[in-house]
Amino acid sequence: MQTAFYLLRLFLALILGSLFARVTKKISLKKVTRVALDLVLYMLLFFMGVNSSKIPDIGKRIVSMGGEALVATLFVIAGCIFSSYLLSLLIRNRVNRVERVRQRISLERLKTPFIMIGLVACGLLGGIFTPLFNWFDDSYITLILYGLLFLVGMEMVQNEINLLPLLKSPLMLLLPLSTLFGTYLGALFIPLVTPYSLRESMALVSGFGWYSLSGVMISSLGNPHLGTVSFLSNLFRETFSFILIPLLATLSQVSFSAVSIGGATSMDVTLPLLKRSLGDSVVPLAIGHGVVMTLLAPLLIPLWFG
Repeated sequence: MQTAFYLLRLFLALILGSLFARVTKKISLKKVTRVALDLVLYMLLFFMGVNSSKIPDIGKRIVSMGGEALVATLFVIAGCIFSSYLLSLLIRNRVNRVERVRQRISLERLKTPFIMIGLVACGLLGGIFTPLFNWFDDSYITLILYGLLFLVGMEMVQNEINLLPLLKSPLMLLLPLSTLFGTYLGALFIPLVTPYSLRESMALVSGFGWYSLSGVMISSLGNPHLGTVSFLSNLFRETFSFILIPLLATLSQVSFSAVSIGGATSMDVTLPLLKRSLGDSVVPLAIGHGVVMTLLAPLLIPLWFG
């Protein structure tokens, strides 16, 4: 019951943000929303680091946490590539092949992940080595999270994201389902090489690349250790996507795996690289896939804590 109320509050924040954007002049507030969203996101990541500093023996455990996150990421990516390949076999004769364009990997695209890691690291070090954040309580993360989802709801309306046309194509549903299956298929192997239970492993990967949400949400649910690993794992997923998308675009017949491995990021962060690597025809599919995975993340993460 507590999980249900938590989910209800999260989606209420998302809906209220959407309604607020429709009532106000969305064009004039679009830049303000973008800036506010970045600020709230940076605040969340910093305080997630502060919250993680309260984990006993965090200094000794951070290396092992990074290793666990890397292992989880590799399993998830392998699972998504496998499930996408099965999907391509299933509908091989029913879809048009997308144009493939070779694209160099730019280090500029890795700047944002490095900034995010830096913010969490600053919060972690500040919590460990200074008394400045002794006042901080982990319940504050949940409050900031509500603000983040409110702004996400505003941004979806301001960017005129309409889900109804995206539902007309079966592939718009099949590819997110394939990504969901591949992600959880990979998660099945995580307990074999880490100390996490199956439910913890499922929660760990349920951010689908939305690392800022997954880490904060899991931390707010009472497990800052798993929240930190989830943040790192989903961040690694985005980073690996920048490296693998151009490669997969040259190897896959319809390149579903190039979209799938990015998870929720296919509608924004990895979209330019997908467009350059696969051509304009992949853009609607990538956006639809990213939107569905983004909506699933805040729903599925708490359910594994039920």
